[in-house]
Amino acid sequence: MTDNTQTSKVGLQHIKYLAETIGGRGSCTEGEREAGTYVADQLHNMGVSQVHNQRFLGVASTYRPYVLAFSSALLGTILVWSFDTQVALLLGSILNALGALGMWAETDISPSWMRRFIPKRESLNVIGILPAIKKPNRKAVLCAHLDTHRTPVFYSSPTWHKLFGALVAAGLLSMFITAVFYGLGAVLAWDWVRWIGLGLASMVIFSLSLCIQADLTPHSPGANDNASGVAAVLAIADRLVQTPLENTEVWTVFTGCEEVGAYGMQSFLDTYAANFDDEVVFLILDEVGFGVPKFLSKDGIIRRYQTHPLAMELASRAARSLPEIDVLEKTGIAYTDALVATKRGFIALSIGTHVDSHEEEVSHWHQMSDTVETIQPATLEKIHTFTWALMKEIDQWKGLPNGKLNLEKKL
Repeated sequence: MTDNTQTSKVGLQHIKYLAETIGGRGSCTEGEREAGTYVADQLHNMGVSQVHNQRFLGVASTYRPYVLAFSSALLGTILVWSFDTQVALLLGSILNALGALGMWAETDISPSWMRRFIPKRESLNVIGILPAIKKPNRKAVLCAHLDTHRTPVFYSSPTWHKLFGALVAAGLLSMFITAVFYGLGAVLAWDWVRWIGLGLASMVIFSLSLCIQADLTPHSPGANDNASGVAAVLAIADRLVQTPLENTEVWTVFTGCEEVGAYGMQSFLDTYAANFDDEVVFLILDEVGFGVPKFLSKDGIIRRYQTHPLAMELASRAARSLPEIDVLEKTGIAYTDALVATKRGFIALSIGTHVDSHEEEVSHWHQMSDTVETIQPATLEKIHTFTWALMKEIDQWKGLPNGKLNLEKKL
């Protein structure tokens, strides 16, 4: 793996610049813009001729929509207890339902009423296009996000990770149940349902306080999440300049605002989806610097979306071609940019790394300890090897005749 060893060294240099020289790269911040400038310069220096920035409007916080959702529900309960009328119960039901529906939409990376009230700021995607040797039969999109997350308390330990997952579901369920009971109380004149709403409001208040606390924390330096993904895509781009694929044109896309709802990928597809047919394959590299290489079979926070079967088959083929590397198939615990492409019907795969249970205490996910010192060069090498093998598989498959999968290699 001599070439890959050199690649990992260069990758560490990219990671060090992003995580240390720039540091925290919050969505819509100067740090994110500096990262975009750095990536564009690197692509130009490699000799990528088609490089440009895509400006779009994103948001600076992933938690403000949830603050609005919980505040809406809490306002509903305050009205119910302030006015002992069926109209108050009806309004309480509506406000809790709005909170529940808004939260569901936000966890599903879908439009919601809450986004209308969140201030928009400028962010950017950086796009580079690498041509195929021949007239391309298809396209592939290789993607990593530029921004980093805040460092709230509920990412501080594995116990908090598990508790937070339960709290997300509990917060959503509490608003839904409250909306149902308030609605029944309004129709059937059940005054006692106010007590159910009051009890469930404690969960809403707790969730609201966590969201407010989260927005007061600094942004992670994000060496693993996701300077490692950016470095891996840059390494692949450099290799493609030297050794282009035979049949596949590759778009490298470095997205902004992934951490706050995948705004960058949504904006990219809003603008460029018409450039791609049903055979385009999206490969998203997210957190690839620590642990064992993996690809996701499902993606999403609450509702989990199945990865496209073709993407799964291509990934499995690439993994089987590398018996010297362990590549795992796992279910995601959050969302990645792949989710946006999957929901729009594209073939998309998220590539990351898995951390063993006994190592979870040092996973550094969304923490200030996500620094260059935690990156494992051997993992970067394996991710590069696996991703390159996967791209070769994409370059060789015959396509989708009659809308059916056909994974026979060209002769």
